[in-house]
Amino acid sequence: MSALRVLLSLVAAAAAAFPFHAQPLAQDPAPKLEVLRFSGIPDADKKDLSKQYEVVSAYLSKELGLRVEFVNVPDYNGAVTSLAANKIDFAWLGGVTAVQSEERTKNAVTFIAARDTDLKFKSYFIASQALVESGRFKKLESLDYGTLEQLKALAPALKQSSFTFGDKLSTSGHFMPRHFLTEAGLDPESAFHGKPGYQLQGGHSATLKAVASGAFDVGVLNYASWEKADDATKAAAPVIAVSPSFVDYCWVAHNRVGKETIAKLRAAFLQLDPKNPAHEPVLKVFSASKFVDAEPKLWDGMRAVMKAARERGIVE
Repeated sequence: MSALRVLLSLVAAAAAAFPFHAQPLAQDPAPKLEVLRFSGIPDADKKDLSKQYEVVSAYLSKELGLRVEFVNVPDYNGAVTSLAANKIDFAWLGGVTAVQSEERTKNAVTFIAARDTDLKFKSYFIASQALVESGRFKKLESLDYGTLEQLKALAPALKQSSFTFGDKLSTSGHFMPRHFLTEAGLDPESAFHGKPGYQLQGGHSATLKAVASGAFDVGVLNYASWEKADDATKAAAPVIAVSPSFVDYCWVAHNRVGKETIAKLRAAFLQLDPKNPAHEPVLKVFSASKFVDAEPKLWDGMRAVMKAARERGIVE
């Protein structure tokens, strides 16, 4: 037997006697958290939000077995930057800000849960009662999802009317209504009497108040904010059009909190049951009947709208 064959035989024998086993990659240990910080886009009055989120903090602290604290942020952009800068760990974001959180963190976030209604959300276009009584606009009796054709039919009346959006980063108060108006052939920069306004403080309730008071003739807002307003305010700003459906809010967590914590957060939201007295106050904060798993692919349409808006210079 040649020297080479002898060497190969020895190698084979050694391999049989001491087989090689691939080692699993080392896993980063789950981070030890003493407190979880969260926030939400300020889509309503901040004082009201702080009080409402106390209910959420108490519920999550009990379910997760650690302190969960609400952190106020100055504006919509602040919710996204705080999540990226490790000032908060998870947040209640709208469709636009949820997608922005992916961009700002280079996809280091996880979509956790959304209300079932967030998967088919809608915006209400409202007008001052005086203009409805004058006949310029007609109050809707049915508040089902609308069409682009219905928005286009409002063009002559809108041209005579001042108009306000909500916050510039609001999904239901600006981005999607602007998108639908554009798709209906109405340029938001020239379709109204003057340039559109924006409600940069106070969330959707500020838009509702601006129209109800007559400060603006027409506005657009989150449908849930209008529906939970008092009857007098709704009467002063009736709905004149409804948008087509779109995907909106969801809970988003930064991956630095670890998979175990993210799984616990998801479970805590998905188990919420309106028949459970302990859960009902939490669901009430979000005007929700239940939460469902937030599948990231469902926000693909929002990503496409944002890409188009960025190309038109509407968002950075």
